[in-house]
Amino acid sequence: MTRAMWEAAVSRLLGDVYAFAATGPRTRPDWQSDALAVLHRAADDPRGWTTLDTDRANVEEQAVHGVSFPFLPLSRDALAERLFPVTADTAARLLVTMTYEWGPVGREEDAQDAFGDAWTLLGRYGDDLECYSNITAARTSPCPDLTAGVTGWMPLTHYDGDFGCVIVSAEEVGVFWSFNPI
Repeated sequence: MTRAMWEAAVSRLLGDVYAFAATGPRTRPDWQSDALAVLHRAADDPRGWTTLDTDRANVEEQAVHGVSFPFLPLSRDALAERLFPVTADTAARLLVTMTYEWGPVGREEDAQDAFGDAWTLLGRYGDDLECYSNITAARTSPCPDLTAGVTGWMPLTHYDGDFGCVIVSAEEVGVFWSFNPI
């Protein structure tokens, strides 16, 4: 995994949609606190790699909603209640679904490049990664059927719709999120 590979994959996969992609260091056994640090923009990428965060400069909304905008100012417990374990395969599919505007991905052959980019992003976190998502289908299965796209979520933002995944390794915590600001 190189910086160039990571940045190219982030740009191709999430550069044209309203998304957030950032990684922070894993500083404690409690990964939820590290994920909140990423959401609150209190952690920098430990490798100095690209972060997608179009709302970082949204001073007006941050004045109203706090520095974590568009994310809600959640507690560690509230975050843990809204995230459910998913498999790495599900996390990859969720990353690709962000590109497809939450709808069905269609045939995997048609999205082969997008899946390659999703696996490049996940590859940063190594083989021993844990994945979590706020999609409601993950409440009952770590590998839910996403053929119809994402149809339900536990909100983490001020918007009517949002979904994403948190990727946890021994050294880093990555947050990838998609927004529907309707």
